[in-house]
Amino acid sequence: MNKKMGVFFNKQFNCLLLSFDNKPITTTEKHANIAILKNKNDIVGINIFDVKIKIEKNYILNNDEIYEYISTELKDIVKTENLPHFIVGKIIKCNKIPDTHLSSCEVDISTEVLKIVCGAKNARENIYVVVATDGSWMPSGMQIVKGKLRGYVSEGMLCSARELQLQSNKFNEEGIIELDESYRSNLGKAFLG
Repeated sequence: MNKKMGVFFNKQFNCLLLSFDNKPITTTEKHANIAILKNKNDIVGINIFDVKIKIEKNYILNNDEIYEYISTELKDIVKTENLPHFIVGKIIKCNKIPDTHLSSCEVDISTEVLKIVCGAKNARENIYVVVATDGSWMPSGMQIVKGKLRGYVSEGMLCSARELQLQSNKFNEEGIIELDESYRSNLGKAFLG
């Protein structure tokens, strides 16, 4: 269900290369110092030129500083490209998958109901949660994609505070984030932390 983002540094061109998918590039869009590489409408990679962080001798990168830099550089592009983001959802059905620790959940995100397989012990009906939709990028660099787990369709992910790298005490440390009733009016809207 997750795809790992490849992050590479080209020292000769002072460029961070982000690889999301191994599809051929059909179009390229330029935004300031960022080139977005696409296959039809899907973003398959991004190149960030004139990198302004200290790069060590290691050319394959995956540390927190790099991801923080990437997030900052891509913030406006992500908005203009209208990429999926983290949204508020509500679990309306939650059934244990036999012989596993997993649950098959139906999650209302206002515009549709997603089927999501979740391994958190606190997943249950009638709680508000944070949903990473298909195509979303986690802070770790993992991409959420539709797939199947144990034969059950999963169209996104229910997020924990740790997975979103939230340092707030207002969210439980174990399991998925449980949002209070005040989030009812935000169903289907962006979760801002």
